[in-house]
Amino acid sequence: MPDSLRFLKSQHLRSETDFERVYARKCKAADGTLLLFIDRNDLGLTRIGLSVSKKHGGAVVRNRLKRLLREAFRLSQADLPVGFDLISIPLDGTKASLEAYRKSLTRLTQKLADRLSALN
Repeated sequence: MPDSLRFLKSQHLRSETDFERVYARKCKAADGTLLLFIDRNDLGLTRIGLSVSKKHGGAVVRNRLKRLLREAFRLSQADLPVGFDLISIPLDGTKASLEAYRKSLTRLTQKLADRLSALN
């Protein structure tokens, strides 16, 4: 597998302080498939955190949604702007496909990155 398509541990947003920082930035957008929060980082790479609530169902369903979101990020990372922390929240997980998540993730990330660039 080419290095450009790998999903490394360094690309996972894991710490509570990182999640709080991204949520506190309050830069978000949604499109019916995903709700995405974004903030800049100084790491030179884009990281993603996932938040899948129990309203989507049991552990099996939530874990499947997380796998789909991670795969969408892995396949789309070449199309995403660099230097951002993302938190991805599925809105209607039962109907979304991998391709729908990929399109949504790419479109929302670019939209929010442009919004952040306009602010600075």
